[in-house]
Amino acid sequence: MKYYTQKTAWGLLVLMIILASCSTSKVIVMHQDVAATEEAAGNYVAATEAWNNYFDQQLKKGEEVTPENFARAAKSAVKAERNDLAESWFSLAKSAGYTDPEMQLALADLYLGKNQLSKELAELELFREKYSENEGIAKVNARLFDIYTNIGEEQKALEIWSGLSDKDRHTEKYLNKYFKIVMDQDDDSATEEVAEALIKVNPSHVKALEWLGERYYHKAENQYKKELADYKKNHTHLQYLHLNKQLKIINADFKKSLDHFTKLWEIEQKKVYAGYLSNIYTRFENTQKANYYRKFAN
Repeated sequence: MKYYTQKTAWGLLVLMIILASCSTSKVIVMHQDVAATEEAAGNYVAATEAWNNYFDQQLKKGEEVTPENFARAAKSAVKAERNDLAESWFSLAKSAGYTDPEMQLALADLYLGKNQLSKELAELELFREKYSENEGIAKVNARLFDIYTNIGEEQKALEIWSGLSDKDRHTEKYLNKYFKIVMDQDDDSATEEVAEALIKVNPSHVKALEWLGERYYHKAENQYKKELADYKKNHTHLQYLHLNKQLKIINADFKKSLDHFTKLWEIEQKKVYAGYLSNIYTRFENTQKANYYRKFAN
């Protein structure tokens, strides 16, 4: 009877060990299940806590955590506003060679929030390199364009401009920065296009109005002087007909310049604007208006 009791006791002990082992295993599985359930319900604070418990349990057991799980947990941590945990877990996923589009964007946003520009830039550039077909690429390109213009990387900004969304490329914020770049590049054709786009967005955009006003004025004035000099050298009927034809084009450019400087004059009565207006009205042989603006130009 004593032998039976001892044998039974050993059996119960073994059974308890097995049950304890099973219980521990269930706890580990339960933490993952809880995290998944809470994520599905949008309870990211609870999901983050469940992931944290899971990682602690794995660490105690000396078992690995897949980088995918670190990344998934980090995304919950971001939504739970636990950026400390999110950055740590993303780093663990990244060090194991794991990345995905959502992870790259989340990391970039984290570094943006912490004003860590070089780290943010690295994540955005990696996203652009690996996920150029992802739906988030236009947003990434817009942020990269911002960064490149802010740090003076104009060539990179030029290269990425076409990757911005159509909406962004017709937004004053981005057009302003692009306008400055193309002016620095001495690309008159591109600058004219951007300036025209700017005044469509903002009809009172001073810099664009000035550039276009001067552009059309000098184009018309230079051509006027050239055609007049050519006619003086060759007083033929054919040359006269050519001059009249060119004058129509020249006057159209003077009119465009006039429209822009008239708008600028309405915004602020600067001497330089008055000078252009006086000269244009002189070409139009409108002495009264030419003399009127000349008073303000002196």
